[in-house]
Amino acid sequence: EQSADGRLLLNPLQEQSLWAAIAAESGHSAVLLEGPRRRLAALAMDAHQLLCLYAPRYLARPARSPWQQDAAAFSNWLLTFEATCRDGNLLSTSNLPLELNPLLQANRADRQPLLLAGFDRLLPVQRSIFDSWGEWREIPTGEPARQIRSYRAADTKRELAACAQWCSRQIAAHPQVRLLIVTQDATKRRGEIERAFLKHAGDGAPPSFEFSLGIPLIQTSLARSAHLLLRWLASPLEEHELDWLFSAGQATSSVQEAAALQSAMRVMRRRGLERVQWSLMAFTHQPASVPLPATWVQRMTEAQRRLKTASQRPQTPLDWAGLVPQLLETVGWPGPVFSSAEFQIERRWQQVVETCGSLGFDGRRIDWRDFLSELTHALTETLFAPESQDAPILIAGPAESAGLTADAIWFLGADEDAWPARGSMHPLLPFDVQREARM
Repeated sequence: EQSADGRLLLNPLQEQSLWAAIAAESGHSAVLLEGPRRRLAALAMDAHQLLCLYAPRYLARPARSPWQQDAAAFSNWLLTFEATCRDGNLLSTSNLPLELNPLLQANRADRQPLLLAGFDRLLPVQRSIFDSWGEWREIPTGEPARQIRSYRAADTKRELAACAQWCSRQIAAHPQVRLLIVTQDATKRRGEIERAFLKHAGDGAPPSFEFSLGIPLIQTSLARSAHLLLRWLASPLEEHELDWLFSAGQATSSVQEAAALQSAMRVMRRRGLERVQWSLMAFTHQPASVPLPATWVQRMTEAQRRLKTASQRPQTPLDWAGLVPQLLETVGWPGPVFSSAEFQIERRWQQVVETCGSLGFDGRRIDWRDFLSELTHALTETLFAPESQDAPILIAGPAESAGLTADAIWFLGADEDAWPARGSMHPLLPFDVQREARM
């Protein structure tokens, strides 16, 4: 609102695509494959953000002149990135604080005062933004906990059981209690934690709990089925992927079609017709002894025809993003069953597809395989969590726990290897720069 130069604010996927292109042009052997190229682009994007937040003076090229080896290579990439943004009238989100500060200082209009609560710490660049905004204050830290107790467990499994039982006792004694469980590796241990709470909940119904962080969108049933269907229109799927797709019931327009497809798979196995991989054409051209739902075959064939027609020439990412919902509607996705959580997943799916469509900001044209690759990456990186049900138990990581309130907190796995968490140096920035700026 303060800026009038019309620059496009890059979303994370757009910005990472620029860094990936810059890394690819460097000719380094590490960026020949797509996976390493994406990871290196993410590292470069993260290094740029660290400089903007902690040490903006190093954004000036002369300040980086002593940098060597990998840091020197990143410095050259940063020059190219800045030139690309300048020529394309683009703005990185990492640069927002640095760009916003002088605009706020130039326009000293009366603004509503700001109240900050739950911040673990404020960086100097953030304090500068608030000072330029006008009046602001921060709520002081609350009083220390009245009771602090330490427990010892023989192993992580027994500690999880003790934690679940403790939560059950707390809720039984105080039904309105709010409990917070903080753990360093909530994402990795999610399944283990869920099983422990369901198994060791005590008498009666298990306590209601939820995680502050979600899971990758591609791991949800609805998004995975849509992704597999789009893949199958252009390339073969593994037979076990087809088994899952048909059993999920989201690749068909009715329960009867799903049952018929599962029955057809069983018939093929009895007749020895199974394969490691199935292309869509090979699967739909079965002998008469393997009955497939005619309407389903017709819809899948029509969707494949539409994709083949569109794939005759490269399209813009926006064109591909517009074609995706048409293809899925043709094949019958998302199926007959639709819950509140599935509605939220579908909405998140559409947002990711639209984000992939925004990759056409620079006028590029790509083929279907490249667009599907971008979509796969975005689905893997996007986290999904259903809307909070206000459960009495919230399981969170240290970063997500900032600003949360609770009547009691359990720090899970609080041994010397986990608390405090160990920091790691960024490989693309000089170590002395990171220490000096306290990154």
